[in-house]
Amino acid sequence: MKKDEPPFDFPDTLEGFEYAFNEKGQLRHIKTGEPFVFNYREDLHRWNQKRYEALGEIITKYVYELLEKDCHLQKISIPVDATESEPKSFIFMSEDALTNPQKLMVLIHGSGVVRAGQWARRLIINEDLDSGTQIPFIKRAVDVSETSFVLGAFIVLFYCIL
Repeated sequence: MKKDEPPFDFPDTLEGFEYAFNEKGQLRHIKTGEPFVFNYREDLHRWNQKRYEALGEIITKYVYELLEKDCHLQKISIPVDATESEPKSFIFMSEDALTNPQKLMVLIHGSGVVRAGQWARRLIINEDLDSGTQIPFIKRAVDVSETSFVLGAFIVLFYCIL
């Protein structure tokens, strides 16, 4: 932290940031209805970036909740038999992912800070959930009875190496 810079102490909820997703899936300020403003403090780019990153982590958790609640995906730890000291991660999958021999759709997010279920954090924040998440594709797969796996790129790399 620089001498005149405020601490990097940010809220841990969307409400704490005074933002919420509206009925169109757009992130909007609770009081003004305005889109997210990156330059909250004009003179503090690094602080603004840290604020954006903190908001992004909250959005990741929000998307995970949507994957489970709205898309009916299960969050599964892998490897399933890993001990506490072993590396592990998780995937999201539909209930019939391991038993449906007909169809399987695997979605892998892009690079950078995006996580499972997301195409681009910037799109979620600046556009809407439909543009920035994989949720519309998952819902479409459910509509046509396809099985779904939502993976992170790390997971694919991890299992390709083994």
